[in-house]
Amino acid sequence: MLNIKKFIGLDLGAESGRCVVALLEGNRLNLDEIYRFTTHNYTKNNQFHWDINKIFDEIIIGLKRSVEKYGSEFESIGIDTWGVDYALIDSENKLLNDPYHYRDDRTDNIAEEVFEVISKDELYNLTGIQTQQFNTIFQLFHEFNYNTSQISKAQKFLLMPDYIKFLLSGVINAEYTIASTTGLTDQNKRDWDWDIIDRLKFNRNLFPPIVEPGEKVGTLLPEISKLTGLKNTTPIIATGQHDTASAVVSAPSQKKNWAFLSSGTWSIIGVELDKPVTSKININKNFSNEGGVQTTIRFLKNIIGLWPIQECRREWLIKGKKYNYPDLTKMAEEFGSTESWLNLNDPLFFKAGNMPDKIISFLKETNQNNNDEIGFLIRVVLESLAFNYRFALHEIELITGNKITELNAVGGGVQNELLCQLTADALNIPVLAGPIEGTIIGNIGVQSIATNLVKDLKSFRDIVRNSFEIKTYLPQNSQYFELNEHKYKSVCAINC
Repeated sequence: MLNIKKFIGLDLGAESGRCVVALLEGNRLNLDEIYRFTTHNYTKNNQFHWDINKIFDEIIIGLKRSVEKYGSEFESIGIDTWGVDYALIDSENKLLNDPYHYRDDRTDNIAEEVFEVISKDELYNLTGIQTQQFNTIFQLFHEFNYNTSQISKAQKFLLMPDYIKFLLSGVINAEYTIASTTGLTDQNKRDWDWDIIDRLKFNRNLFPPIVEPGEKVGTLLPEISKLTGLKNTTPIIATGQHDTASAVVSAPSQKKNWAFLSSGTWSIIGVELDKPVTSKININKNFSNEGGVQTTIRFLKNIIGLWPIQECRREWLIKGKKYNYPDLTKMAEEFGSTESWLNLNDPLFFKAGNMPDKIISFLKETNQNNNDEIGFLIRVVLESLAFNYRFALHEIELITGNKITELNAVGGGVQNELLCQLTADALNIPVLAGPIEGTIIGNIGVQSIATNLVKDLKSFRDIVRNSFEIKTYLPQNSQYFELNEHKYKSVCAINC
């Protein structure tokens, strides 16, 4: 293995996390998933939290197993997670409380209170971030106004991957791609927006210095080295620590005007730009300008992704009906077109709890065909997702002035071949599906560039094309979406 360079990637998603060893040999990259685990959460006193200690214990297991299989020497380690959630630590660098889960209801109606201090339009022009009730700015506003006993003890605020990075290295900082999701950064300066922080009466001292993706931020703490067997000189790299930032790194499309889709629990669709866009039309369409790798901007929209299907499956499991995802997709394919759809932006679908009943309830309220067949319910979600992608892409073209000629979908959702085909039909352009492990591949990509083993982003994407299967879906039934577009807009109250 003399010519093989080894990396460790830690990727934490809303459902599960994993520790992956990546092997880079020339222009080929191979992945070995060492350990997969649940990203533990719990509800206590009607509050929804992440069990961060359990999650970190799982990470340690993954690192130990990496050493057992591949030895103690690695080029570097990198972390990525979902956005917006955070940990608060005290003067002794101890965790004050398990981090809140972004689906906790403490931010219900909080945005309206923030907008009384800073208007929605002004906030967007400053930060470029889509308004969503779980954004960090709204979570912190709740802390400072309704949970003062805890926030008064806090010395530092660390977003989830920054906290994991701190536990591994002892270093405190904030990586820009994850910080940009907070609604508290200046999109042009790529730093905290101190004016917003002051106007909301947040404590400036809580916010650590921001670093760019690709920076070496430290090495393993001696106690972590002893616990795992890794060398304490192992560098910790600030990757694109927001999972979508890493996923976009892995997208290998070669078209000039291409768009990306990160497909999983959430669907995130957008384009890679050199600078942010905050035109008036953009404010109305609620797009985000989030930080990307190598000073890029990810101009994107968050859409509820496969979450409703995950929740349906969980509900059926509770009732003793065990289905895997391929089973559900097959039933949806066999059912055929539904001509019934959901407005996935409706708050009804955001939180957990009997998703099949929620779907049927929405269809009844909007006077659409409905039944409780499993294939029907899954197909309704998938077609609704495809329609959402269709309108989001139209909006991107309108705002940027560029005609999109290809969509590159990455992430676990590309394993759903029916959704990929429906997406190609809805968009009426080719869809490149893959790589499946887009997030962890992009995580490794930033590490490989940071350690000077790969020249730049373009060179890494060449490696991705050479290393992983990319499947192309061509439009087959775009007419279905064209004929039903008006009906979809009507039942979902969408003005596109």
